[in-house]
Amino acid sequence: MQSFPTTIQQLNDWIYAIDQQMVRAFVLVGTQRALCLDTGVCAADLPAYIRQITSLPVSVCLTHSDHDHTANLAQFSEAYVHPAELPTLQGFSGVHFVPVAEGDVLDLGGKRLTVLACPGHTPGSIALLEADDKILFSGDTVSRGPVYLFGPGRQSDLYLSTLYHLREMARSGRFSAIYPNHNTCPIAPARIDDLIACTQGILDGTLDSVPAGLAMPGAEAVRLYRSGDCGIFYAPRP
Repeated sequence: MQSFPTTIQQLNDWIYAIDQQMVRAFVLVGTQRALCLDTGVCAADLPAYIRQITSLPVSVCLTHSDHDHTANLAQFSEAYVHPAELPTLQGFSGVHFVPVAEGDVLDLGGKRLTVLACPGHTPGSIALLEADDKILFSGDTVSRGPVYLFGPGRQSDLYLSTLYHLREMARSGRFSAIYPNHNTCPIAPARIDDLIACTQGILDGTLDSVPAGLAMPGAEAVRLYRSGDCGIFYAPRP
């Protein structure tokens, strides 16, 4: 497992980030309990870092099951997750998974987080919406860095539908800031438009690409597609 320095950043009066280079877990603190959103990319005593932030009871929620979001999951006994992610979480036999779905609310006391189903990047990707501060915690669905759309379970057409839905929510004023788990945070909702253009260009065959050069098994055919400063890693079908 990779090892990066682990640091804590306070982003506002109730949002904290536990950063491991360009990957972060969020700790969201209400008046009655806290929520750890994802568990990082490399080994760390995550409960100890959380105790530096709050002494409240802590629940865990996964935006999805990619390895860079679950590195420290085994340190917890329970986690909220969309059921479509369960097949890739079978190695965590000591964790009790609590299913969540579109519209479910995680109430921290003073902060209510509504689950949004965001399939595409993975089958059960979710985002969390905090309505009062108009913040969307987007997982990997929306971020500034290249989005991964290759490999088992990733579906570019579903991803595009999710982006259109999120864009309508942003245009209707449901959220005005996006907190992703990777790279720059926060980012503006305009990033959704960039990702729509890039994904549509891939599906239309109108975008040029270059070899991605990813040093990971099974990524030999993956290419990097760009639209403006937006990038997506995608493996064209033969």
